[in-house]
Amino acid sequence: MKKYFFPRISSTNLENKTLLDLGSFTGGRITAWTEKYKLSKGFGIDINPIFKIASEEFSKSLNIDNVYFETGFGENLPYASNSLDFIISNDVFEHVKNVETVLNECYRVLKKGGKLLVVFPQYLQPLEAHLGLVTKANALHWFFPGEIIAAAYNEIVEERKPDSYWYKPESYPLRSWEKLFSLNGTSVRCFKKLIKTQNWVSSDFKVKPILTDGRKSEWIIFKFLSRLFIPLAHMPITNEFFLGRVNCILTK
Repeated sequence: MKKYFFPRISSTNLENKTLLDLGSFTGGRITAWTEKYKLSKGFGIDINPIFKIASEEFSKSLNIDNVYFETGFGENLPYASNSLDFIISNDVFEHVKNVETVLNECYRVLKKGGKLLVVFPQYLQPLEAHLGLVTKANALHWFFPGEIIAAAYNEIVEERKPDSYWYKPESYPLRSWEKLFSLNGTSVRCFKKLIKTQNWVSSDFKVKPILTDGRKSEWIIFKFLSRLFIPLAHMPITNEFFLGRVNCILTK
């Protein structure tokens, strides 16, 4: 949270507030945030029931009793309208089936003045195609349709069987909403267009180029290259390819 959204918000903004981690995985983040930022209540939701079990066991082990977990989807949030102060979603929006519906649900459950803090890699940047388990080549989706890449991915998995089945795609061929396996194809341009069709009071985007995320971002060569990409990440024509992540705070 601090890396992406401070100082646009501060820890004092979070005190005694309710916050939902949309895509909370095994609950470590929201459990830590609830304690560190003195939230009145923390909530976590993810799609796998086992994450709920793991999250509850983890928070219980730390004697933190004001954090709550659910199993569900962003398209149908199990929370009352106008009930939350903050929602944060880290690297989730690229995976949802319908970004517009998720945005609508976030808007619904936030209180007036509440904020959605969202960060995710947009589809056209070259480094986040989720193909690293079968190839080191980047930007393949710049040159080949998703169906061709998916077919090649699936062929490689089958050739490596049975050891490869742990990273076998959930569904093949691609589902109707997928551009690549588990990716909905949302670009920064698409996301901004969606926001304009909704009733958010304000949108605050932060621009950081590719190569500024992950462990390799600390390498000297990556730091040098990322600075060269800063102008390209700001320009409307090129930011689809050189912006590292959509990083936005939306206010209801």
